[in-house]
Amino acid sequence: MTRNINPVINTFNGILRPFVYANFWVAGAVWALTRLTEFQTTNWWEPESGSLASFNAAATLVFYGFARLFESPSPEGLQSKISKWREAMPRTSQLSMALGVAFMLVYWLFFGSWKLAGLYAAGLLIAALYPLPFILSRKGGGLRSIPGLKLFLIAGIWAYVTAGIPGIMAGNFSFEAVLERFFWTAALTLPFDVRDMQVDAGSIKTIPHYIGQRTTITMANFFLWLSFFFQVYYLEMPLATMFGLYALFSTILLMTNTKFGDLYYSFLIEGLPFLLLGAWYLFA
Repeated sequence: MTRNINPVINTFNGILRPFVYANFWVAGAVWALTRLTEFQTTNWWEPESGSLASFNAAATLVFYGFARLFESPSPEGLQSKISKWREAMPRTSQLSMALGVAFMLVYWLFFGSWKLAGLYAAGLLIAALYPLPFILSRKGGGLRSIPGLKLFLIAGIWAYVTAGIPGIMAGNFSFEAVLERFFWTAALTLPFDVRDMQVDAGSIKTIPHYIGQRTTITMANFFLWLSFFFQVYYLEMPLATMFGLYALFSTILLMTNTKFGDLYYSFLIEGLPFLLLGAWYLFA
């Protein structure tokens, strides 16, 4: 007699989905990428102002939650699972944003500076204008409504916040580290654009709308291997280890299929930064 594992799977999903959909998982990914930069740029970075990794993670809770407040169904009435979950669990989403704000305020009381505020100002402004419906309202609302711009906004902000600012604050800014982070983020963002092709509002045109799903995944892999190049030849990560790891990443991207469940994207793909940070701990 075989034991029915559906209750176990349902229980696991019931625990996992709130953690992912309330943005804690993606906040952890931002923490991992920021910490990786801090380690790579100065070997073991512990400045007087403290690590920026937790502050960046808290800011992610706030601004991802803020952006999703402005999500709306497609003209056909389609809606992402995250949006549906937010409508069913509004207090959990609000709690994650409140926790993010609280942590940012506490951090700022201890480690804030005018220099840090100036560095974050541009990124925070773009993050705020990204979803707002009254910006470019005739095209759908927000900077994301500019055709093809969504990818570059997301990759640029992640690269600036997780690689640029930590490098500047450590006094060891690396343009190569920023480029690596841009290509890495672009590679991981494109599968989400493929997933959301049907859900995105008709006026929000992402790269898959122009070049198709498979070509988009090919582009994602191209960006991924550019990230590999910078990791090995500029950031001095071990070649053999990184090649094996990036081969795994590439396989996960190549398997992208709109038929896969949402957690394939929001949990597996978004969790790849943890493996990258783990590789540094083990092999750098």
